[in-house]
Amino acid sequence: MDENEAIQNLISSPQYEIKQIEKERILLEIVRIQVKKSIESNSKIKSMYSKLGMNVSDIKKLSDLPYIPVQMFKHFNLAICKKEDIVRIVKSSSTTGQSPSIIPLDKETSLRQTRALASTLRNFLGTERMPFLVIDSENVNKKSIDLSARGAAVRGLSSFAKSITYCLKDTENGMEIDLEKLEEFVKINEGKDVFIFGFTFIIWINLVQKLKSINKNLDCNFGKATLFHSGGWKKLNDMKVSEDIFSSEVAEVFNTEKEQIHNFYGMAEQTGVIFVDCEMGFKHVPNFADIIIRDIQTLEEAKIGNEGLIEVINVLGSSYPSQAILTEDVGNFAGIDDCKCGRRGKYFVFQKRVEKTELRGCGDIFAKSRETTL
Repeated sequence: MDENEAIQNLISSPQYEIKQIEKERILLEIVRIQVKKSIESNSKIKSMYSKLGMNVSDIKKLSDLPYIPVQMFKHFNLAICKKEDIVRIVKSSSTTGQSPSIIPLDKETSLRQTRALASTLRNFLGTERMPFLVIDSENVNKKSIDLSARGAAVRGLSSFAKSITYCLKDTENGMEIDLEKLEEFVKINEGKDVFIFGFTFIIWINLVQKLKSINKNLDCNFGKATLFHSGGWKKLNDMKVSEDIFSSEVAEVFNTEKEQIHNFYGMAEQTGVIFVDCEMGFKHVPNFADIIIRDIQTLEEAKIGNEGLIEVINVLGSSYPSQAILTEDVGNFAGIDDCKCGRRGKYFVFQKRVEKTELRGCGDIFAKSRETTL
């Protein structure tokens, strides 16, 4: 099997149409090839497999893959490509005092991620380019080898853009709404289909609450407005803002239906892979990825209907090991192939972030070095 051809087929095929059993067969063949390359290319990954007593031939199903705890990307250089081949470094958001995850991208990985994201969104947006409103400042997408998770999301979504408008601006007091740009976007796109993106907390604080505070109604009259958002739920939950409240108020701001407000789950360590809410409220897994829900206590694979830590698998990475990353997020395994929305494959519900997790599994058998230099 040609690895690259198989990956491109998964990306270019219509998403969510492959039954889970067939997808797992295809992904398993690809990850075996990729894991072998990772072991040969990075001493820490080689050490992990050696200390676990694992060989590539031992991987009989996706859940057999030794997972890498997401925290490891904060402490170790896990690049599996040459330093000179790195074209961009994606850094996760991090709280004060914490180091961000550092994800090196080579050209091949970057291209795959861009195409994969576009293929996923095509299922929700169609194929036509539309005016794109970004609820963030232009600086989120500034040209640099370093790119934040927010910037990576904006760049990925830009492939659907006919034009791009940023409706926030950076000031000495933080980000503030740029009413002039926002109102101009609303005016010139009257009657047109548009799509919108922002990080959840930023949309709520810097747009929805700000418009309320100045008693401003945008009087939107788009043909159809579709909004994607992600991240920041912990802060909103602390503020007693539920997803239903968020969707209702954002839909009111843009004069659209709640069903057009799509939350998605994604992470810097898996750029290009997003799990978007369907009409039934479930997050779906695209062709080139998979998820495993692992029991929080035993880390065994959970059965349908049970909750656990979310492990994300994807085959897009040729510059870092993207094949099995154990997150610090809890999800509920909702089902396989039978969602009422018609999309096939696994689907789940994101529940919460685990505040403090003990790194188990392969996390403690990496080298003791804290090297992160790329």
